[in-house]
Amino acid sequence: MESLLIRRAPGVLVLVVAIMLQANIQICLGRQILSTGSARPSDDESSTTQEVLKSYWIHRDHPDSPVSAANTYNTSSQSERIAAAARRSLTRAEYFSRRVLDDSSSGNFDSPVEAVVGGGEYAMEVSVGTPPQHFIVTIDTGSDLVWLNCKPCIQCIVNATDKPFDPTQSTSYHKASCTDAACTRFPTPTNCDVGTGSCDYFYQYGDLSYTSGIVASETFTFTALDGSSFPIEHITFGCGQNESISAFPGVDGLVGLDLSNFSLPSQLSLVSGFTDIFSYCLIPFGGTAANYSTFYFGVPETNISTYTPIYGNPVVPSLTFYYVNVTGISVGNVSLDIPAYIFDISSTDGSGGIIFDSGTTLNLLITAAYVAVRQEFENQFDFPIVSNYPYVCFDVSNATASTIYPNIVFHLQSVSGAEPVDFVLYAENILLQSTETGVLCLSIMSVLTGTTMIIGNTAQADHEMVFDRANHKIGWAHTTCT
Repeated sequence: MESLLIRRAPGVLVLVVAIMLQANIQICLGRQILSTGSARPSDDESSTTQEVLKSYWIHRDHPDSPVSAANTYNTSSQSERIAAAARRSLTRAEYFSRRVLDDSSSGNFDSPVEAVVGGGEYAMEVSVGTPPQHFIVTIDTGSDLVWLNCKPCIQCIVNATDKPFDPTQSTSYHKASCTDAACTRFPTPTNCDVGTGSCDYFYQYGDLSYTSGIVASETFTFTALDGSSFPIEHITFGCGQNESISAFPGVDGLVGLDLSNFSLPSQLSLVSGFTDIFSYCLIPFGGTAANYSTFYFGVPETNISTYTPIYGNPVVPSLTFYYVNVTGISVGNVSLDIPAYIFDISSTDGSGGIIFDSGTTLNLLITAAYVAVRQEFENQFDFPIVSNYPYVCFDVSNATASTIYPNIVFHLQSVSGAEPVDFVLYAENILLQSTETGVLCLSIMSVLTGTTMIIGNTAQADHEMVFDRANHKIGWAHTTCT
């Protein structure tokens, strides 16, 4: 099936041709010519050419997803999907917080996040090597390392292609030596193999799942508009030869998108023609059975003007999550009496704070904020509660066309520091359709004080999200992503 996407930017018409063959998700690259003086973020006045990569994200619960195939998607009801998403969300938040406290107390590097336990939330196709070999990987804004299942396998995961990356079949594969910067700066402890001279890594996640192997570099290939190949050389990745089998069903590896130096956008930003920006448009939770979400590396074709700054963790600088400054929350037209310090990062141990994260499904608030949001939402949304743990579900069988579904609004610091900007959760972001007819479940759950709070992918759905890393800000615009 072929699809043609036409997006208009100020002074330029951009055509991106995307070719999708059945369940395969091809990454396509388009070239965007920007006029000098364009108002786009991070435009380089000295260069009028910006590269833009386009790909598709497939949700783990999509029928074509290799993760859903590994987890018998067709036997899961919508209620089971919500329950599973809740468990994954709580586990992920718990691990974020453990990571913060581990790093702040001891300085020991454990792992970036529990990003892919259970297969992650989104996957996409990547092409690696010369000639290219094709793989399905988890992609995630809360993780840094790029790694693939590689030959020779000591213990390889049961993966999407059932064929690990074979370095012997690639002329562009380079094994990092112990003195290479790729080894000495790798975001996890490495060891020098005296016998082979290779740089070995071991990378453990929060549930004790892991990947280990050799630090290497390779050519990642994308497809240009005219159908020609567009290779990008010297991408550092972990060539994994030993992985825990149960933790990564259906995928061949992981591509991290966080702020660390080894994430894929950070590496692409060093390539001539690329700006350190990525964006995506996620389809709503209930729409994952029929569509793909779109994703771009490079300057987006958008007129987004609403941005909030990205912050680092002042106590634990090694953390590379997308922290933002929330100043308050409203439900409908009611501004909640939640002290602003509730959303702050602790100056003592770096705990708390709130992040945008594509790898967490539901939205997580510490108890004090959650109780205030839930109580006011129930005041305005007067329907019977049919389930109360770990998330709230409402019986809306008596809803009519005139029923009001109150929005929930996160007020965030603006880039200018003046009036706050609003990130609005609409009905599709707040209420998830259960299996039972007439039952909707709240997409917000409570976590303990000190836990990292999360604006998850259900909140971000039907928003065009722009992570302008070059200018340290996140932007958004409400739209239709399906």
